[in-house]
Amino acid sequence: MSCYATLASASKVSWEELGSTTCRRLNLALVAAGVGGALWVAYAPIITAIPGSNPPASHQSYKGLTRATMIGAYGCTAALSAAVWARSLPEDVRAKPLSWPGRVADGVAKSLVTLGPASADDPVDVKYSILSTSFLVFTAIALGPFPLAVCPSWTGRRCSRAFAAWTLLAASSCLNLKEAAESGKLMVDSAYTTLSTGLKGLGAVYLAAKAGAILIDPSFPVHYGIVKQVPAAQLAAAVLFGLTLRSDKA
Repeated sequence: MSCYATLASASKVSWEELGSTTCRRLNLALVAAGVGGALWVAYAPIITAIPGSNPPASHQSYKGLTRATMIGAYGCTAALSAAVWARSLPEDVRAKPLSWPGRVADGVAKSLVTLGPASADDPVDVKYSILSTSFLVFTAIALGPFPLAVCPSWTGRRCSRAFAAWTLLAASSCLNLKEAAESGKLMVDSAYTTLSTGLKGLGAVYLAAKAGAILIDPSFPVHYGIVKQVPAAQLAAAVLFGLTLRSDKA
């Protein structure tokens, strides 16, 4: 929600504001999340297939109209974000759509090489540098092999792949916050305050859910078979998510 709130606030200013690096990055992350969500729903029988089941079974829980509606909702989200991103480009670039993939690739490459903190002595800069990198790693892990794929979400096979969409959005938000910390805008621009608040909300919900699973869920640890296979990685993920709760004050 914080990503949408930031973009909605920018839309009230101008298209130039929506063309800022922060907004372009968020829109592209939302495109990826929307496409990823649609594909997850469409291919749930394959993605959540239960190994060794005969006849073949899966954890698919969306069928018929519900499935079509969810695919449409994710698809519309991606299409809207892509349209806003394209409209916010400079006019000369907007007129050359064949150059867009190269522009996206250049932006991604630039983001990757700036993941490190500009100042190792700035704890807020370091925090967001670590979080940006961590959420990108979580995204890759969620799309990788089990049982490691359940570490970011702790949801088992049903939702672990879909969680990559949210860790990618979190990585995008953290990178924006890192750059804001380096430019001195973090504590004075409401757009970054919104992103920071949303990120803290994600961390709080994540940690509360894990605490609830351990302390409240009567099925723990019996029904958490795949989660129990990688305890060290689960602990590391929880610690890194906990870093989102650190104050933005140096």
